[in-house]
Amino acid sequence: MNRAEQKRDTLQLAFEQAAQAQRLNALTVGDVMTRNPHTVCISTTAAVLVQHFHERRFRHFLVVEDGKLVGVISDRDVIRLFGLDDFPERNSLEALTAGELMSTDLVTVEQGTSLVQAVALIVENGISCLPVVENGRAIGILTTTDLYLALEQLLRQVGSRSRFDLPA
Repeated sequence: MNRAEQKRDTLQLAFEQAAQAQRLNALTVGDVMTRNPHTVCISTTAAVLVQHFHERRFRHFLVVEDGKLVGVISDRDVIRLFGLDDFPERNSLEALTAGELMSTDLVTVEQGTSLVQAVALIVENGISCLPVVENGRAIGILTTTDLYLALEQLLRQVGSRSRFDLPA
């Protein structure tokens, strides 16, 4: 089972539980986020990041130092190293670190944040992920892929209104 299928199963259960508790319109980031995100340290080289992006097929990594979230790095941050005509040599990729490439102007949420509020933050800030933190530590990540999969589940359930007792 691939990651998307696992996520669909998790979301289906979360949405069914929310519907049974009559709180479908009160879904939170914790209901949809990816838990235990893969993290890298600030000294991780660009070469290793490229390898991680290819192997893990993620688009974002959270950067931590001493267990605390200090940045986010996306595949686009690394892609910017590759020009149209020139490609960086392996040595230059080994010299650059996540700490030099990461975004540090973080917009974060807690797992109790409403899903509506989180979506608004993503749109207003033009970002594609929100680190989910608790006491400064990354406990999850909410990505646009998580939101697309949540939307997919909602759209599937709208077709069977009686199952979720959605208001008209």
